[in-house]
Amino acid sequence: MRNGKFGRSALMVAAAMGGLCLPAVSTAQETRQAYNIEAVSLSEALTAVSRQSGVEVIFASDAVAGKRVRPLSGSYSAREAIERLIAGTDLVAEYRDGGFVIRGRAQASGEVAESPGDNVEIVVTGSHIRGSEGASPVTVRTRRTMEVEGLTDLGAFARSLPQNFSGGQNPGVLAGQGGSQNLSGSSNLNLRGLGQDATLTLINGHRVAYDAISQGVDISAIPLSAIERVEVVTDGSSAIYGSDAVGGVANIILRRDFSGLEATARFGASTDGGNAQQEYSLVGGDRWNGGGFMLAGDFSRSTSVTARQRSYTDSIHDSNTLLPAQKQYAIVVAGHQDLSDLISFSLDGQYSHREQRSAVAFSTTASATTFGNLSHPTVESFTVSPRMTFHLPGKWEAAVTGIYGQSNAFLSPIRTVAGQITQSRIHYDNEVYGIEFNADGPIVQAPGGDLRLAVGAGYRSTELKSLVSSTRGMTTTTTEKFGDRRATYFAFAEASLPLVGPDNRGWLIDRAAVNAAIRYENYPGVGEIVTPKLGAVIGITPAVTASASWGRSFKAPTLYQENQLQQGYLFPSQIFINSPLPSSASVLLLSGGNPNLRPERAETWTATVRFEPKSVPGFALQGSYFNVDYQDRVTFPIASITAALSNPIYAQFVTYTPSASFINGLIASLPTGLSNQTGAPFDPARVGALITNALTNTSHETVKGVDLSAAYSREFDAGQRLNLALAASYQESDRQISSGQPTLQLAGTIFDPPHWRGRFTGSWEQDNVALTTVVSYIGGTQDDRFQPFTRVDSFTSIDLIARVRTQGTGLFGGVEASLSVLNLLNEKPDIIRNTNPADPPYDSTNYSAAGRFVGIQLRKSW
Repeated sequence: MRNGKFGRSALMVAAAMGGLCLPAVSTAQETRQAYNIEAVSLSEALTAVSRQSGVEVIFASDAVAGKRVRPLSGSYSAREAIERLIAGTDLVAEYRDGGFVIRGRAQASGEVAESPGDNVEIVVTGSHIRGSEGASPVTVRTRRTMEVEGLTDLGAFARSLPQNFSGGQNPGVLAGQGGSQNLSGSSNLNLRGLGQDATLTLINGHRVAYDAISQGVDISAIPLSAIERVEVVTDGSSAIYGSDAVGGVANIILRRDFSGLEATARFGASTDGGNAQQEYSLVGGDRWNGGGFMLAGDFSRSTSVTARQRSYTDSIHDSNTLLPAQKQYAIVVAGHQDLSDLISFSLDGQYSHREQRSAVAFSTTASATTFGNLSHPTVESFTVSPRMTFHLPGKWEAAVTGIYGQSNAFLSPIRTVAGQITQSRIHYDNEVYGIEFNADGPIVQAPGGDLRLAVGAGYRSTELKSLVSSTRGMTTTTTEKFGDRRATYFAFAEASLPLVGPDNRGWLIDRAAVNAAIRYENYPGVGEIVTPKLGAVIGITPAVTASASWGRSFKAPTLYQENQLQQGYLFPSQIFINSPLPSSASVLLLSGGNPNLRPERAETWTATVRFEPKSVPGFALQGSYFNVDYQDRVTFPIASITAALSNPIYAQFVTYTPSASFINGLIASLPTGLSNQTGAPFDPARVGALITNALTNTSHETVKGVDLSAAYSREFDAGQRLNLALAASYQESDRQISSGQPTLQLAGTIFDPPHWRGRFTGSWEQDNVALTTVVSYIGGTQDDRFQPFTRVDSFTSIDLIARVRTQGTGLFGGVEASLSVLNLLNEKPDIIRNTNPADPPYDSTNYSAAGRFVGIQLRKSW
């Protein structure tokens, strides 16, 4: 049954069928949960409440047109959230049939004509239960907030998060620093600095294909114009989502549909030279009764930043690339359609094609073209995910979701050494496909509301194909070739039990709920894993909320770690510190992957306190403590190869006086043969020691710290609004490579996350004009690579963004123009020491070489 003026609600349908008796007020409508809604349009804010609470919110587009809300941050029931959002307007909220109708005070309730909540798919990152109040902290940034802060893409958003470490796979990270290879130039999230493969990145709640060999996900493949918001759970979540979610989960939520057409053009460049950017995007779509779609297309191009353009890199050759040149095409589509009152279909898909160019010079006197490496990676990726949703009696909802995606990276580096040119061809082909069934809904009435349950099961397959060859002169050699696929079978269950709610709250406690989740995953050939998670949320008073969570997480070894080819290197014994071998002896080093790797495991817990006094409307303060105990990490067990023969902690990896026949057998098994570095002919009888340094599950890492945030919003007379927000993160971390080895400090040392990162945002809006200031702080580190230890200074940048929007219609109506000056004071990275003068003289894993950037953006809507 469908009403021509109102969108379909599962509650309305069930009531019409006679299968449900609606109470006067629904439990979901009164259940309190955390909201973090930025200063956006009232339409966006009401839609966000509907999605997060699971409560239908219906309104007419003309009733909310032109209205904006101040930020809403805190724990509210759906009713309280809506009342705060429409406070000060001429709108009223009317509760009806399990949902809300928003209308003008002079408007008849039957005149409401549009429902953005119609057939809405509730997205709650960190839980499979619609409307649940999770115990894990969640950071939400809308597209509008990112644009207001001057962020131009999702890669920039990732680097702006205080909980994220930009080291790893990011375009500005130079090869070799912090172990980064930066093969494809992608932008990956790396929460807590645990590695891009320990942060799970989703799009609309589903997985996508991995990028290259790092098992990360390139978030820059999704243009900013296509997203609605990004939700980041900074807590281990393998019990909810499975492998990779050790550091946390990021969910990129696309615009569900769009009515009209929107065109955007952006231009800018760094004032010191290079980094000239241009971007053009077009978003269009339509809504109709029971359906809608959004289609976004984006083209962007940027030029490189080279060493000749920065004063602090004058010690290296001018041809070195600090930021690569890039060109990208991207298309994103999302749509939904009711097939009946009880069944709906949705689909999202994305395609991107990105090319980059960079250069590395191997000396200070010769260019990269004569003595160095030229890189030109091309990455092509796509994902498609259909979903069928079934709205069942008893407020239950079930869904079947499928995914298929690929990410193909093509690299063609040209290496020139001593006049010899080596042309390599590298192809990494990643693929993912799978299907998942899940259902959730209430099962019994609990003291504080409905006990809700979610269950699900599914299958997923990931594949990596690697083909690497090199050509020197007329000879082409294949150095790596393999293809491997991993199947995953999984099942999960999750429950949310409200103990104290609106009907039984008291003066000692305002509300309380406990959550539990468990997940089983079976990796044939790797093993079976069961991961639990427990959480609790307690509203001590309406103004003070405390929550805590504990869980276990895991990460399966990457397919590249399992299949990386074994390589053999022959060294003279003299290069080893205090070598017990005669000078005539040689040492064989074996290094590579390991097909017998086990999953990495972690135990994580967080505790959060939030304070939002009613006496100071618009103010919120939150603090979280986190702790990650990460075991069985995959790593090469020998930290210092030259100390392998003298340090007793490496004894288990060294075999002395191996037989000649044994050595010959090992070398015969090496796919690429032996790399003889001795300068003398190979003699197996002279091999005095064998060092085995293959990847193993030996490393133990701990990360702990605090996240702090504060926000204040106030609306003044004459449409003036002030928004202030502060976020900061402090962390300590250390690593023990294998048992018996010393524990090494990570956080606060060079090429690792600093102890402190912070970000302050302040904005002032009046009518159609807005001014924003952003101050970003990245703490300093200690350069402990050699004595004496030295300090690498911190990095503070100030951004200014101004926006103005025209009124009316016609050619110049509805035009928004913005001017941004990022890194206003042109802050520069601190210079660091290097033993090799050709190495970059700054820490690119933490500090950017972009410099001051000036950009303009124009947007027109129809």
